[in-house]
Amino acid sequence: MRLGCTLFTAQTPGQLEELAEKFDWYGLSAITAPKGLENFSAGEAVAFGEKARSLGIVIGEAGFWENLLTQDKEMRDDRITRMRRAMRNADLMGVRSINTLVGTRHASDRPLFPHPYNFTKDCRAEFREVVLRVLDGMETKTTRYGVEPWYTSFFYQPEDIRAFIDSVDHPLFGLHLDQANMISHGCFYDTASLIEKSVPLLYRFAVSVHVKDLQWEGQHFGLRWNEVPIGEGVFDLDLYLCKVAEELDPDITVYCEHFAEERDYALNFARLHHIAKRNGLRFLSREDARSDS
Repeated sequence: MRLGCTLFTAQTPGQLEELAEKFDWYGLSAITAPKGLENFSAGEAVAFGEKARSLGIVIGEAGFWENLLTQDKEMRDDRITRMRRAMRNADLMGVRSINTLVGTRHASDRPLFPHPYNFTKDCRAEFREVVLRVLDGMETKTTRYGVEPWYTSFFYQPEDIRAFIDSVDHPLFGLHLDQANMISHGCFYDTASLIEKSVPLLYRFAVSVHVKDLQWEGQHFGLRWNEVPIGEGVFDLDLYLCKVAEELDPDITVYCEHFAEERDYALNFARLHHIAKRNGLRFLSREDARSDS
């Protein structure tokens, strides 16, 4: 496993160099791809990837966080075109995955927003066509397309996720594995059951991994689960890391996200290293990445 986060990013090879010492301090060797990947030239993409590999940094994922279910045909066509361009550049760069959400028909055009259509069979069929348009004729050596689970669409529970992956049936398509996004009422206090159920159904399709913890806020009038520092919520992180290490590629990238300050990430990194160590695991260093390249 290779640990990273969404805070430490680089847009140029020089910025990668500047991050190397910080990565060693925190025991990291994974980074996300630069923003605006679809706008990179082929030469820029190759140069960035070569620099990352020379530093022992693995580029595990790129995000394309635009609404692919927009009902504006021209806007959807443009987004799919840019997504395909980003995926080609990601492969030139050596990025392991490019990831999206399902999207929404909500008027805001913000892909996380709920809408009743998002849970229908028609939505499944429509999004399947979007995925197949993205992947049509695509040939990549390294990069795969993953969808991240989120509770505002059908792509949420293990069985539904697996059914959709099977319906797409494409070797470049898989799951952006974030088990905390799949927690429901039924397993909130038994996340081990969610993980155990997911392993045979989903883990072999995982393209990258996110790790977080959740806490139920009791003072809010209505359902509200808050992301909290690692170890302060209900998520069974010991089991999660063990299964990720056991079932996935040794180089799989694992990311922390959604904190604003470096000190918050520092706390999470320390706790994740501690959890890994007590389970006989470790996150690979930059030096490990260089020796394997």
